[in-house]
Parts: sequence; structure tokens; C-alpha cells
Amino acid sequence: MPTLAAAEASNAGFAPSYIPVAVFAGGTSGLGQGMAEALARQTKGRAHIVLIGRNAEAAEKIIAGFPKPVGEDKSGWAHEFVACDANSMVAVRNVCAELRSRLKRINFLVLTAAGPRANSMTECGETAEGLDDHLSTRYFSRYVFSKELMPLILSAREQGQHAHLMTVQGAGFGIKIASSDFGLEEARRSSIKFLGRVFVSITAMKAMVRGVAYNDGLVAWFATQHPEIAATHINPGQVRTVGAVIEGGWLLGPLFWVIKRLRNLITVSQDEGAQYMLHGLLDADRGFFIRDMHGDIVSAHVFSPDYKARFTDDSPTARKAGYLNGVPIQGYGGSDATVAALMEYTERVLAEIK
Repeated sequence: MPTLAAAEASNAGFAPSYIPVAVFAGGTSGLGQGMAEALARQTKGRAHIVLIGRNAEAAEKIIAGFPKPVGEDKSGWAHEFVACDANSMVAVRNVCAELRSRLKRINFLVLTAAGPRANSMTECGETAEGLDDHLSTRYFSRYVFSKELMPLILSAREQGQHAHLMTVQGAGFGIKIASSDFGLEEARRSSIKFLGRVFVSITAMKAMVRGVAYNDGLVAWFATQHPEIAATHINPGQVRTVGAVIEGGWLLGPLFWVIKRLRNLITVSQDEGAQYMLHGLLDADRGFFIRDMHGDIVSAHVFSPDYKARFTDDSPTARKAGYLNGVPIQGYGGSDATVAALMEYTERVLAEIK
């Protein structure tokens, strides 16, 4: 486990010969904000940083705090905000199309966006597009960002530069990916049918857990489809940001009251957490990574550049959780069969959203 000083020292070694392009979906608050600020400081502002989020006012304040390059060579860098409600897949697609039209590459795509109910364990429902309102930002938007912006990540790799996809959620727990009711439609119907607060809470908690497992599947899918890049699912731990501590509501209220009182003992500051996450982002060339809250590697595997992913064969491990294309992965909850089914479901659902 790296200490904060070790993580900062590792980050300090990042000095690329090119101006890096980093896109932070969820960059106007929390760890997305912290990572963007840390990268801006590390590069002394010589980076093209794109903050994607809903809060333009917050973005303006964040960008105003970025250091600005000095000296004669001031070309190539930019600090900008792109408005997007990640609860809308149409909006996410539109933003991705706009970025593809004007960016030539993306070196770092960091996904931290969460929705209005992201930390609620007592509320659940659907977005206007019919998606579970926990999974819409925790999983579906991240899938769309990854797929739609992958050509720009691959372009960075083709130029011999960093090319890294990172999603920040609850990596390392080895939570199994569901084999049915991927979008929790049946679970929500049951909650409505019984009209019980307990049923609603169970569905909300199930959605939060599913989001973690699905991010394992997302990263596994893109890591094996594109073995020339780095793809990481990382655990942020508990960070002292607005809304970072999960709300227990009436169901777990007393327990979470105690947790809030102990918050400073069990959490790290946003800046500290960002340094650990940045360490995980910069400390990778290519391959599949599961990382912990300190940016340390829980497990990793590098497939050969010409590797052809398989998710539908009849190998002995195809349906075994914790294996990725026949390779055992610590802290990983997917199986080839469940990942393939999840991807098929995801594509089918997204195709219906126009």
C-alpha cells in the first residue's frame, strides 16, 4: 500500500513530452474535480482538461483555480467545461459526438459521474429514458462514454502516448454480475406492487451493488476488446466530499449517524483521495486493472496486443466468476458468460433510446 507521500512522488514523475488530453465525466465535484485539479497542478496547466458535468458555475470556479502555463510556448493547452446531464443517454451521446468532432485524441478518460440518488439507499425509480436511476449514471452513461470516445483513446495509443480508461467506483470486492434482470425492472415492479419502504430500500441497495459489479464487466469488456490500452476499475474508498457518505435514510439511520460522527477517522480528504486516484491513472501502460483506494493494484493482466477477446466460447471457465477469458482475476466478479450477457443487454436497451 503506497503512502500518500509515495503516491505524490509517483505522480510527480509524470512529465510527458506532449500536452495530455484528459476528460473527466463528473469533473465538477468530488474526486473527478480533485483529480482534474491534481493533474492541472502536476502539468503546471499544460494540459487540455475537459470537465463534463451539470454545474457550470462550479466548473468556472474550478477552472479559474487551475495554474496557467507561463513562458513563450502557450499553445495546445486548454481548460474547458462541457455541460451534460449524465442521466440522459441522448445527452451523453451528443456530448461524445461533439468531442469526437474536434478532439484528435484522449489520453485519459476518467468516469466518476453519479446521479441525484447516487448515495441513497432508500430511494429508487426510473429516469425519463426508462433506466434505473442509480444505474443510469453509475453504469449506462459510463458505458456510453467509453464506447463513444474509444476511437479518441485509441488514437492516443497510435501516437505512442498514454491511453487510459478509468471508472471510479467500488472495485476489488469481487461482486458477481447478475445473470438476469440486469436493469432491475422486475425488482422495481415488485417494489411498486408491494408499496413497501423495505422493498424500495432493498431495490435501491441492489442497484448500488449492481453498479459496482457492472463496472467490473465494463472495464473487462473494453480491456479485452482493446488490449493495447489501459483500462481500470478503481475503488475510491470514503472521501470527504459533498454527498460522498452514503445516506442510510430511515432504514439504517442510526448506524449512519454513528458513521458520520466518525467520518474524519474513516475517510480521506478530497485532495488526498485524488492523489491516490491519480497515482492509479498515471501508473499504467496497458492492460486490465483492479485497484484499491490507494491506487494500488489488487489484480492486473496484460493481454498480448493481437489478442482476440472471447466471451462466448465453451471453455471450462466461461461461466466461472472471477475469471476473465480464462485468466483468474482477484477482486473481479464477472464471468465471460455474464459479461457477454450484460453487454448484449446494454446494447439492446441503449439502442431503444433515441
